[in-house]
Amino acid sequence: MLVQILEITIPIFLIVSIGFFYSKAVKPDFSDANRLTIDIALPILIFTSLSSRDFDPAGALLFTAAATLHILLSGLIALPFARASSTEWRAFLPCVMFTNVGPVGIPLIVLAFGPQGLPIAVVLLVLSNILHFTLGAGLMSGRIEWRTLFANPLVWATVLGVSFAQFDLQLPVWLDTPLLMIGNILVPMMLLSLGARLSTSQVKDAGVGVKGAILTTGLRLIACYSILFVIPLDGVERGAFILYACMPSAVFNYMLADKYQTEPNKVASMVVMGHFASIAVLPLGIWLALQ
Repeated sequence: MLVQILEITIPIFLIVSIGFFYSKAVKPDFSDANRLTIDIALPILIFTSLSSRDFDPAGALLFTAAATLHILLSGLIALPFARASSTEWRAFLPCVMFTNVGPVGIPLIVLAFGPQGLPIAVVLLVLSNILHFTLGAGLMSGRIEWRTLFANPLVWATVLGVSFAQFDLQLPVWLDTPLLMIGNILVPMMLLSLGARLSTSQVKDAGVGVKGAILTTGLRLIACYSILFVIPLDGVERGAFILYACMPSAVFNYMLADKYQTEPNKVASMVVMGHFASIAVLPLGIWLALQ
């Protein structure tokens, strides 16, 4: 089991470390590469994953319901803790509810469960993204802007992918091959970018960050196992669901906190310290997921 855990975690931490130290030494501008990754590679990966014959839209409904319930329940469980903490509840709740499914979740689930884990990871990514930029942004700003969904390329990639899978449609090889090639660059680029982002992050409230990182993970796990007691997920879906609860808070939490000025320094500390704490948390999550 230990060897299996190391085989899953070491590649992730190694690529993140390369991005971290490269950014420290060279100080490159990742903005253009990040834009290409988010605007092109990510929607393409979502489409190719959801349109593949390995993905069953009907079979994913129960998992989608469980993941949606987890986001809502973890926020509900966290509310009294947020009220009692020194961090404003509007800033604290999204850090519990939304995890870093993209740069951390996709490679982690794929390395743990192989290619069959990719569609599950993509479902988590799309669902989390949709709720994050509606409900999560609404918590921080005080209003929900549903129209942002229609401008989100991930939503349209999801609709197309599910439609192709549902009606058993296929692209010609000459078009499918380059799309697969572009989608394959996503995971390493996101990990390198995550390392670069961590190298430039500043922690101004380290104490809040450490406490927040520990508390958010614990609350997510409570929500996770509460849901598994009611919804009978098994196999890859169960394992991916547990790993989802163990991931660090999403970097987008800081971006939204900074945009709406909802205690951005404390949110940044929780996000950064959560990613460093994942060195210890993720191996535990993998052990739980593989049981």
